[in-house]
Amino acid sequence: MPWELNPVLQQSRLVLLAQTAVDVRNKAFSEANREEGDTSWGIGCKAHERLGHALCKLAESGKHPWLAVHRDGLYLMPHIEGVAVRVYRGPADKPSQRHLEAARSEHGRRAESRQMAFSFMGEQTEPDGPWFWMMAVETDVEGRALRAVFFQANEAGGTRHAWEAPVEQVSVAPAPAPEPGDKPARPPRPRPAPRQPAKDALLSREGQPLFRAQTMTLPLVSQPS
Repeated sequence: MPWELNPVLQQSRLVLLAQTAVDVRNKAFSEANREEGDTSWGIGCKAHERLGHALCKLAESGKHPWLAVHRDGLYLMPHIEGVAVRVYRGPADKPSQRHLEAARSEHGRRAESRQMAFSFMGEQTEPDGPWFWMMAVETDVEGRALRAVFFQANEAGGTRHAWEAPVEQVSVAPAPAPEPGDKPARPPRPRPAPRQPAKDALLSREGQPLFRAQTMTLPLVSQPS
């Protein structure tokens, strides 16, 4: 496991990097509009820029002091307590020469800054090394992230110690927006129960009472003869 080879590569740290990369990429693809001309290349560029922004925010939040991000334009290289981890989209078993060169350059830059000792001065050299840490984000045919794999690679393209980070696949597709002018439907108001008309009431054509008939006793008035 990576943390067995290097204690600073703790599982929780690697999972945070992997989950961030997967979430950022899948959100960018869920927001794409193919009918308006969005292509996988353009969406991939947006996902890469957003990943750099997200990792920089994590590093600047103060909650993850172990994380540092070297970002220069499109160049992006996160570090875990000084250990560089090259993040790229592609298969974990066949990293491209471009990503290997970026990892080698970062390794050489940091080795020079530390003034690394030569092997005859007591520095142990790994066979077929140096070995670089990388994280491959493997995708489906549409470009959405499926999994993230950490592994080591050397300049010749050899790989070893692959470990798949457990990430959650969460749907981030936005809910359909209502059409302009649409208003949410209101529940129907309950209508009062119709009153039964009086027995002696006059009714309209619709059956509604017009008025209530009343019977009154009139006094007899005598007329003069």
